[in-house]
Amino acid sequence: MPIRVDLVTPERHLFHEPAAESALVPTVQGQIGVFTGHAALIALIGIGELRVRKAEAEESIAVYGGVVHICRDQVILLADSAEFAHDLDLEACHLARLAAEADFQSAPSPETRNALRRAMLRERLARRVRQLGLPRLHTAPPPVDGRLPKIATFAPQPPFVPDLPDRLFAERD
Repeated sequence: MPIRVDLVTPERHLFHEPAAESALVPTVQGQIGVFTGHAALIALIGIGELRVRKAEAEESIAVYGGVVHICRDQVILLADSAEFAHDLDLEACHLARLAAEADFQSAPSPETRNALRRAMLRERLARRVRQLGLPRLHTAPPPVDGRLPKIATFAPQPPFVPDLPDRLFAERD
């Protein structure tokens, strides 16, 4: 049985695959391999590579933070930002990594460290896609119907109202 993978960023519904065989999701705790029947899980997305496989095709997507919801045969990623590895230019990524390394060496901070991690990820993915030459899974944009995937567990719950007899709330004279 296939799994459905959806990737949503604040800008748009970036990726939709209704029949993937597996997904490799980067979380802050490490990578999670997802196959059909996975236990329900909610985790924070780290800076890393989302890898979705279907037959001989594979899609690699760089994701940068967010939340993932996994439930049996569905993976929904709500990412802060993301970009397809096939769209990355290796030479530009290499130059960006060198610049990020120089920035980090001159002024180490959490911001420059994250910029360096992003640049290193982008260069690694661009190189990997070029070397492996796997067929691309993503060929058409996801459906544009104005609706996002439903996540029942993220819906706000109504406030708790105790089931008490009305006589307890009657006005006292």
